This record gives sequence, structure tokens and C-alpha cells, in this order.
Amino acid sequence: MWRFLLLSVAVMLTAACALAADDIADSRRNAIVQSIEKVAPAVVTINVVEIRTEGSSDPFFDMFNFGRPRLRQRAVEGIGSGFVFDEQGHILTNYHVLQGADAIESVTLPGGKRLNVELVGADERSDLAVLKVKGDTSGLPHAVLGESDSLLIGEWVIAIGNPFGNMMRDPQPSVSVGVVSANHRRVSREVGGGDRLYQDLIQTDAAINPGNSGGPLVNARGEVVGIDTMIFSNSGGYQGLGFAIPITRVKRVADEIIRYGHRRDPWFGFKGQAVAETDPNLLQRVGVQTESGVLVVEILKTSPAFKAGLAVGDVVTTVNGQPVEHPTDVDFLNWTLFIGDPVIFEVNRQGQNKVIKTTVEEVPR
Repeated sequence: MWRFLLLSVAVMLTAACALAADDIADSRRNAIVQSIEKVAPAVVTINVVEIRTEGSSDPFFDMFNFGRPRLRQRAVEGIGSGFVFDEQGHILTNYHVLQGADAIESVTLPGGKRLNVELVGADERSDLAVLKVKGDTSGLPHAVLGESDSLLIGEWVIAIGNPFGNMMRDPQPSVSVGVVSANHRRVSREVGGGDRLYQDLIQTDAAINPGNSGGPLVNARGEVVGIDTMIFSNSGGYQGLGFAIPITRVKRVADEIIRYGHRRDPWFGFKGQAVAETDPNLLQRVGVQTESGVLVVEILKTSPAFKAGLAVGDVVTTVNGQPVEHPTDVDFLNWTLFIGDPVIFEVNRQGQNKVIKTTVEEVPR
């Protein structure tokens, strides 16, 4: 009897230990691990080379060269990340990863396989570029693009890329995990020299470092929700403030580049200046009766804005519901739009509020 009881207890303990081991194994393969396994095989390391011509001073050389500077060329290497996002072998990355490069030296998958690629096109304002793998793309891993409009503050996200990749001796990507810290983040107009659409960004505390640029920001379902693009830092290293371009906008830009070879430029067709920075005497002369907005000072008669009824002297206060106070605000909102999108201007015309509706058109070439 006692032997039977001891045997039963032993069997129960063994079963309990086995169940505990299974629970631990299951807990290790959580959603984050599975998401990384889905996307990481499609992440690539992009190495570029820029040839710089530099002058060098050599007293002996100068003695016989009559003071003419000696020039030499130096190869400067750069590194970034990207990822394959469709079965045709298209690769997304940041424009600034390729900017200034004379050649793409290599594009490498995590297993070390080098891909032969060509540049499809790029959009400097959106800071996005599309490459394409040449030849047979069957069996090439690719990431699934998700949606960024429904991201929740606090949900898990994963940054995958190649930080400091030139210091590593293997091509496998690194991962860092964090949360969505903020959505639709609008950074200062001066960031990017005012020439980049660094607006409506995803903010995350997942570590993003040099070399991460162009890599995917992934949700817990293994879908790409953004492209890791930049950080705010006093030291140049990670300080918890990383930013990604939302994938909803990325998809539209990429589609334009693939279809047309470039991003078709939208335009409103007018120039303005900030009411707050305009001489009060001028404002009085043209009848401006609002303290903020963008005063229209020039407009082309062939432009969609003019044809819709916008006129010199109008003060644009919102574009598609977004308040504007500076001409750059108008430019940024223009760059977010695509050909055929509706546009609604709220305008103050000598004290009276008006609504002007039009449709985005392409800049005439």
C-alpha cells in the first residue's frame, strides 16, 4: 500500500515538473520572440560608399608643385538598415542612408547572403527610398506591412536593425524592445533643415542608434508599423527618444515610387508668410483681422488653390483641420498629401471666415 502511494506521488511530481517545464518553454516563446522571428529574416544591412576629394599639405610636395594643393580621394563608408517588404523583392530604407553615396557597396541578409540591387527611386522630403533585388526573388523572405493609424500609447514595439554594424563581424540584426511613447508627434520645423517631413511621427523608447536608420519598427503581431528614422540625443547615442515614420504614409510613398519612379509632388500654388511675423501696418492695409495664420502674399492663377477661390490677402488658419501658423506648416501638410486627395482650407478674409475646398494636383513639369 505504502509503495503504491509513494509511486503515485512520484508520478504526480514528475507530471507536475513536466508541466512546469512546458509552461516555461511557452513563456519564452512570447509574442515578442515570435514577432522577431517573423520579421528579422527580411531585414538587410546596407553598406554605402562616398568618395571624397580632399586636399593634403606636404611641404616637400608643395616645394616642387609651386604651392598647388595635392588632392587625394578617400572612400568614406556608411551603414544603415532596410527590409524586404514584398514578393517582388522591393526594399524600404531611409533616403538619408543613401544620401551622398557614390555606390551601394552591399546589401546583405541576416544569413550573410548578398543581394544584387538597384535603386527604384527616392523621396528626400519623406526621407524614404526604395531598392529592388535584381533577378529571381522566389523564396526571398519579406516582412508584412501593418497599419500605424491604430497604434496604442504603451503597446509593445520592436526596433530591428544594424546599430554600429561596421563594428560587428556578422550580418545578423540586433533587436531592442520598448513601447509606443507618443503618436502623431510633430517635431520642430528646424529638424531636418526644414526640408524633411518629420511630422506625424511615432515616438518610441525602443533603443535606436546609428545604423538603425531604415530598419523596421514592429508590433507584437509581427507587422511593420514604422521605419526607424532618427533620435533626439545630446550625446549622439540612445537616450530614450526615438522616432519612426508611420507605415501608413510609407506605403503610399513607396507605391508612388514603384509606379512612377518618384514621388509625385503635390502643390497648393501659393506663397505665404506668418501673420505673427508680418509688419502690423501691412496687416492693417490688407485688412487682416486675425492674430495667427498664414497670410497669402502670392498665388499662381493656374494653381488648384486659386481655381478654388483662394486669394492674395486671405489668411489660411487651418489645412484639413490642422492649425497653421507658419508657411512651413503649410508645406509640411502639403507634403503629407497625394494626388487626388481632398483639401479643405479654413480662411479668414477681412474678418469673415470662409471654407475653400479643392483637390491635390501634381506640380506641372
